[in-house]
Amino acid sequence: MAFQFPLFFQICARMGEKDFDYADFVSEERIVPEEKLGKYNLPFILFPAFFPFLFVINFGTQGFLSGVDNFFTFQNLFLIFSAGFVAHELLHFLSWQAFSGLPIQDFRLGMRWSQFTPVIGCQRPMRPMAFRVGLIMPFLLMGVLPMSLAFYFQNTWLLCAAVIYMAWASADILTFILFWKAPSNSFVEMHRSALGCIVYNPKPDLDESPASIKIKVD
Repeated sequence: MAFQFPLFFQICARMGEKDFDYADFVSEERIVPEEKLGKYNLPFILFPAFFPFLFVINFGTQGFLSGVDNFFTFQNLFLIFSAGFVAHELLHFLSWQAFSGLPIQDFRLGMRWSQFTPVIGCQRPMRPMAFRVGLIMPFLLMGVLPMSLAFYFQNTWLLCAAVIYMAWASADILTFILFWKAPSNSFVEMHRSALGCIVYNPKPDLDESPASIKIKVD
């Protein structure tokens, strides 16, 4: 028996089932130029560093410093980065596949060599909502969730892991912001050579009669 996602995900997928044809859309690149990558990405990388200061203010330095010493070992860092890579890309894939309804064979794992960043992407564009969910999921489940648990349980190990994973997701957050205002009737796909995405907006219907055209006045 073939595996099926829960009904909720199937409904979400059916919402974006309209066939995509490149001829019916106009592409719009929303990317960060490579020469400006550091300038725009750096704030999102540094932002998680705020939380250790907040942790120390709330719980003191003694437990924090002891936890940091225990965390930064070769074994822990190897586990954090190797398992983190797998979990991060797997969350992208599972979320995109569940919410877009696209077949598994449409997804590919690759490498963006200019940034030395592993990426997983889809060979076909998907609806903006599905793309947003898949893009933000690693940040939420590997960053925000463990960060919340770190403060609740006063756990320095979780704090350090969450800081790393939130910084790791900086490119996802920046891409998320780049296409935030993409219309719901458009399609989106990850850019294959630069940080960002390509938004496909529907072409205007030239055969539409003037009487049926809606004009919005602000």
